[in-house]
Amino acid sequence: MDAVERAAGALVSSLRRGGKVVVFGNGGSAADAQHMAAELVGRFLRERRPLAAIALTTDTSALTAIANDFGFEHVFARQVEALGRRGDVAVAISTSGRSENVLAGVRAASAAGLRTVAVVGAGGSELEALAEIPVVVSAEGPALQEGQLAVEHALCEIVEAALAEEQAGEDEAGEARSKVVEWDALLAERERWRRKGLRVVWTNGCFDLLHLGHVRSLEAARRLGDVLVVGVNGDASVRVLKGDGRPLVPVEQRAELVAALEAVDRVVVFDEPTPEDVLRRLRPDVHTKGADYEGRDLPERAVVEAYGGSIELLPLVPGVSTTELERRLRSVPGA
Repeated sequence: MDAVERAAGALVSSLRRGGKVVVFGNGGSAADAQHMAAELVGRFLRERRPLAAIALTTDTSALTAIANDFGFEHVFARQVEALGRRGDVAVAISTSGRSENVLAGVRAASAAGLRTVAVVGAGGSELEALAEIPVVVSAEGPALQEGQLAVEHALCEIVEAALAEEQAGEDEAGEARSKVVEWDALLAERERWRRKGLRVVWTNGCFDLLHLGHVRSLEAARRLGDVLVVGVNGDASVRVLKGDGRPLVPVEQRAELVAALEAVDRVVVFDEPTPEDVLRRLRPDVHTKGADYEGRDLPERAVVEAYGGSIELLPLVPGVSTTELERRLRSVPGA
């Protein structure tokens, strides 16, 4: 059930942010793919908005054209490349875990930035090793496919329940909740995420002049888990860190701009110059820093490792930094 909850968390996260689910498999697994997609687009147990899901087993013209022109092993990969977008989820269903077209579909999904879930039989198959979240059903013969169907139903039920509750809350409030939250609300959400087995990623910064480096780093951070929480330094702490001329933009505007980015799930403002105290409170599974911190002593490392979290370094865009942008802006005549 841990794997089922992780897989459901990935589906919820993608659908919540406007992503979609692509499902595929062969034979009985093709029927399961169509069944699962239909439950998400239509309904499973509850009345709620339709959820974006596509079975890659239904378009006979595409299947036969791709098989004829490229080979049957490409029938799913080609469709994933055409229809999949970064942040979507690919669900591969296979009893053996050895089908070449299913494996190729998962490889294409990973290369395109999709998260990958496999519903697969036991035995240490290549598909189990290849998928980001393998859900392994330990059974044989017809019982294996029946077990896989039970997994698919569980995924639909968990996803539907989570998103139907959110939709009801939004309808009651009259509008979607802002991604900029207060600490009490964030900590309450953290408990719900923990119960669901969602992997929480934290990153923080001043975000004084939002630029491409920030966008790329936040996208990389989001790929490390199911929920990305961004801490934005308050104005007083930015002055401590950067000097009296900063921030250039007040914290309310900085927080709203960061929240507008697709990769970001929640934004919270904190007033301490460094994040040790907020990490103790939130206890994210992953704390991220820029690659320029490699080899440097991080004061928050002891805090994160004490509660069992990890620290990951994020890639930088060469030549792009807030400090350099500020220098160039101040050098403009009349600025």
